[in-house]
Amino acid sequence: MSYPSAPSRVYQIDVVDQVSRAYRAVIDNAQLVGEMALLPYLIVLGIELVALLVSGEGMFARALAGLIDAVGVLLFGTVFIVRWHRFILRGEAVSGGLIPPGWSTFLLAGVKLGIVVFIGWLILMALAALPPHFLTTPLAMVGGIALSLAVLRVSLIFPAAAIEQPISLQTAWDWLTGNFWRLFLCALACCIPFVIVEMIVAWVAGIFPALTWIVFQAAQLAVSFINAAVVAALLSHIYRDIETITAPA
Repeated sequence: MSYPSAPSRVYQIDVVDQVSRAYRAVIDNAQLVGEMALLPYLIVLGIELVALLVSGEGMFARALAGLIDAVGVLLFGTVFIVRWHRFILRGEAVSGGLIPPGWSTFLLAGVKLGIVVFIGWLILMALAALPPHFLTTPLAMVGGIALSLAVLRVSLIFPAAAIEQPISLQTAWDWLTGNFWRLFLCALACCIPFVIVEMIVAWVAGIFPALTWIVFQAAQLAVSFINAAVVAALLSHIYRDIETITAPA
């Protein structure tokens, strides 16, 4: 498969404009976002509740709960993200079925990137286990930060995959040459407000009786879905701008 090349002319991300466009896309289409997210949200919430019920004191129980939670988000949270990408880039609204076109391509892209990240973390953990720890542990921490930044650098694979026009990790990396730190600032602006809200919800949840945990779990998940919509809109807009530049005349 051939992939598009890097942009043929200079493209610079306008941080303020891209962030405002991402938020406006969600606010202006709030009802549609709700319609696209409702069924995936309910499914993921149900899976999270099951994960919480099976979690316990032991390491195995906690690992099982984490695995159930991760699988739920991977399989059904991505349904909403793909739907939203396709609306931003193709103008498609909610279709009849649960699984939208492009979901399998999107999932495959995520799995490929996940494997690369997993291998990277294994290497970093092995490094941290080597002596002298005063040197290898900080190096592993720096490597973890670099790995997280690298994932952001190739994040344009996701809107491309959602519309069934996949690009390679190398192409996604090249497309953001000279723009990575602008994208980083955009991502911070699109995530920090929601992280703060989730922290507040978690803090309030600690005050109320344990029987109300389901309410706060649902609230935190709703905030994460809205955050995902803003980030997906950001990536879709940037992808469309760059893809337009790279398209043949």
